[in-house]
Amino acid sequence: MSDYTIRASRPEEWRAQRALRLEALKDPAAGVAFVNPHDTEAAFDDEKWRQRAQTQAFIAEDEVGERVANVAVLVETGEEFDVPQTHLVGVYVRPEFRGGGLAEELLGAAIAWSWELPERVRRVRLWVHEDNHRARAFYKRLGFVRTGRTMAFPLDASQTEYEMELARP
Repeated sequence: MSDYTIRASRPEEWRAQRALRLEALKDPAAGVAFVNPHDTEAAFDDEKWRQRAQTQAFIAEDEVGERVANVAVLVETGEEFDVPQTHLVGVYVRPEFRGGGLAEELLGAAIAWSWELPERVRRVRLWVHEDNHRARAFYKRLGFVRTGRTMAFPLDASQTEYEMELARP
């Protein structure tokens, strides 16, 4: 296992963000981990990727500065939300970096950032596919619990996604 550094991504790094995202969408688990298929996002123009890079994200880089993991954090406040919250999306760790604690550290950075927001975030949430057993178990180990809310998986309405949350300590 290589060493890695976790840090906030910067908007001007959109090309690196695109490369890792497109890699993630080719992963065997992508069908139950991500809403868009690879071909859809591969067709996005540069402006779309620049816009996406404006979202707060945390990345892990290996010892030569190559991205090996990512999580984006959407801040959700306002009338349409019950409480100020953040929403974790786009969680991906390269296969050779899985199982060694990187994902826990990466999400830990995103969660810590959420608790530090001035909006006084009350919870961190995410959606996980019913068949993504590994991710569900991982999130549960981090303290996330199912809220009882479900939604149809956007790519196949016969499949279900579960909302999970981590309440502010």
